[in-house]
Amino acid sequence: MKRNQYRNAIGLPVLTAVLIVCSAVLLVALSVVVNKNRITALAEQQRQVEQEMKLLNFEIVSLDRKIDQLLDGARVQPLLESKGTWLQKINPDAQVIIHLKPIPAAKTVAQVEGKSQP
Repeated sequence: MKRNQYRNAIGLPVLTAVLIVCSAVLLVALSVVVNKNRITALAEQQRQVEQEMKLLNFEIVSLDRKIDQLLDGARVQPLLESKGTWLQKINPDAQVIIHLKPIPAAKTVAQVEGKSQP
């Protein structure tokens, strides 16, 4: 009985080296794909955040316009007068807007300091 003898030139060390190289190339390709997918996902999230910011800014501007329309001086002044507030219109020619009464304690402190200095 004759046995078949195989004469392969590829040995176990060469086969192991080829498998290691192929697996390394496969891992590198897989990591590149994963990184690109992660970057794409982050870019999509950033785009959504920027879109939300634009919408919020538009809403803020529209609310500012609405507030400006509601708080117009011609509308607010009669409301304040009807409520009996002490607010008055500001005179543009006035040098001082708020008039404060002097505090008596402040005069005594100023007089004491003035007397203590020779």
